[in-house]
Amino acid sequence: MSKPKHILIVDDELEIRKIIQEILNDEGYSTSTASSAEEARIEAKNKKPDLVFLDIWMPEEDGISLLKDWTSQSEKEFPVIMISGHATIETAIEATKLGAKDFIEKPVSIEKLLASAQEVLAQSITGKDVFSHLVENIPAFKKTLDEIDLLAEQGSVFIIQSEEGVDKTAWCKALHLRKYSEQGEFKKLEFSENESINDDGQNRLFEPFDDEKNSILFIENIGKLSEDEKALISKKLLAHSSQSKLKIFIGVSRIDEATFMDKQKLTTLNIPPLRSSLKEVPEMLDETVKFFVEKDGHGYRRFSLASQNMLSKYQWPGNLRQLVDLVQALLSTKDKEIVNVDEIKEIITLQGPGGNILIENNILSLSMKEAKKLFERAYLTRQLELVGGKISELSRRVDMERTNLYRKLQSLDIEYKKKKKTTS
Repeated sequence: MSKPKHILIVDDELEIRKIIQEILNDEGYSTSTASSAEEARIEAKNKKPDLVFLDIWMPEEDGISLLKDWTSQSEKEFPVIMISGHATIETAIEATKLGAKDFIEKPVSIEKLLASAQEVLAQSITGKDVFSHLVENIPAFKKTLDEIDLLAEQGSVFIIQSEEGVDKTAWCKALHLRKYSEQGEFKKLEFSENESINDDGQNRLFEPFDDEKNSILFIENIGKLSEDEKALISKKLLAHSSQSKLKIFIGVSRIDEATFMDKQKLTTLNIPPLRSSLKEVPEMLDETVKFFVEKDGHGYRRFSLASQNMLSKYQWPGNLRQLVDLVQALLSTKDKEIVNVDEIKEIITLQGPGGNILIENNILSLSMKEAKKLFERAYLTRQLELVGGKISELSRRVDMERTNLYRKLQSLDIEYKKKKKTTS
């Protein structure tokens, strides 16, 4: 088992420090805390952190000043994630320019906190995440990346299209690592539901990326914006395409999400689904296992010949993300070294679109409310079994914050606390 990663938590509020520390300790991380910038400097010198969570607004000296100080020091090698309850676009831009890896808003979401930590730490260990690692190391993916690389030389703004689960971000990251990692940082701009932007605000959002360095910006969820807001971005991209070395990729699942860009006659890059590379599935499985063995210290597991044959014929409706989730589930529930067909069938049953086989055949005779409750109970019960009763692991697998998950389990009358053994 690898040595636990050490995380420094810097926040002037005692309660927030304690909450974050408890969460991270529960996940197996080593932690230390600081209530001010000066304490943080001392802690970082006493024990170099693998990651720092840094609050922006603190008395005496704020987090931006501390980040600027750390960035100016050549020996500073740890990544920083900013935390703030009142961050402005200007503040976010400044922190990004100084090298902050992510922003987390208060009140702190447990899921966002852990997901951000895992992603940043994975990049610091391997230089990439599991998806971009696979894109670079699997021959079929590498061939597609070569084609994208060639087309990318012919312009500056592109539509990158794929099915759900292919993980378009990974392809852009892989291209960045191949060509631009020494010249500039990979950037991602993701729009959320009901997000509102204006012309000035959008210009400021693009500001940190409009430089003379060769680098990549990936834009996701652009379809969630209104038509007027899309038009603002289109205008900005048109202006950008003739004056910057930056390559911009707009990720879509359906080409009609990018119709507002048609006038620009952009090149569309299509990423094939996983089922087009079934012969290489055994190699994908093994590379994914090796990645998580190195990153998380899991024990190595190999797939039996029968399980490899089964997965090489499977159509992977969830694409590469489904394959990665499958491997993670198998590593987290290790009973023996060899992965067998029965284990795989159990997990795929929960993953695939035919999930209704978990519940009674009379589902169509039930009301929507009854059917939903029945499915949720069956789904969560089976998931809980697969993770050995570990709520933290269940929370990650079903993508639900732990507080809400506890409420859901209670409402569905699912026993999740380990029963104490009684002695006679």
